Amino acid sequence: MLLTKSNIGKKGEKIAKKYLKRKKLKFITSNFIYKKKEIDLIFEDVKNKILIFVEVKTRLDDSFTLPEDNITLNKIKKYLFAINGFLLKNPKYSDYEIRIDSVGIVIKEGKTFINHIEGINQTY
Repeated sequence: MLLTKSNIGKKGEKIAKKYLKRKKLKFITSNFIYKKKEIDLIFEDVKNKILIFVEVKTRLDDSFTLPEDNITLNKIKKYLFAINGFLLKNPKYSDYEIRIDSVGIVIKEGKTFINHIEGINQTY
């Protein structure tokens, strides 16, 4: 299979989804779009009533920057806009806490490396 940017991204999202499910988070949806703004993955921490919006960044090489280094303040602002759209369409989550996580994935020499950072919205 030819590795295109889209294929690499989809593979990373699949890896991240599997990883987060193993952490006992409940999968809600992927690739949620609200007014041209996209959220890669949405999970629910049922026990703690937290909605987790996940930005997945996947790379085949980490020699220059880590995947998660490409998540900027501007990207967080777009995420917040899309999160508001998700909440408008899903009022049953109105009393949930909100968290934005990043999952950086590097696929290198047949090995997969995952870096999950919780609460990146709290660093800005």
